[in-house]
Amino acid sequence: MDLREVIKELFRIMYIIILIYVAYQVLRAIFGGTWATENILIAGMGAILAGMFAIVSFLISQGKCLGTLEERTKNVGDSLSNLGKDFKEHLLKHKR
Repeated sequence: MDLREVIKELFRIMYIIILIYVAYQVLRAIFGGTWATENILIAGMGAILAGMFAIVSFLISQGKCLGTLEERTKNVGDSLSNLGKDFKEHLLKHKR
């Protein structure tokens, strides 16, 4: 595993720990605990925001892959088009 993967796993673990803690506090608040409703909402919004950052980074990487694929497809299409033109020219030159 490289450093990037280790960092991703650490952030994933921290995110899961935070979600478990927020869920615990929500249960405490439901059964008469200490957290106020505003604090629970703020913590929930923070968890949602952190999840959105993870989704956005995934979508950016997918967009890069798709852009690379589109460029390769365009290059292959251009090559096939040029091959077809060359073949037509060849047939016109050697037509009897």
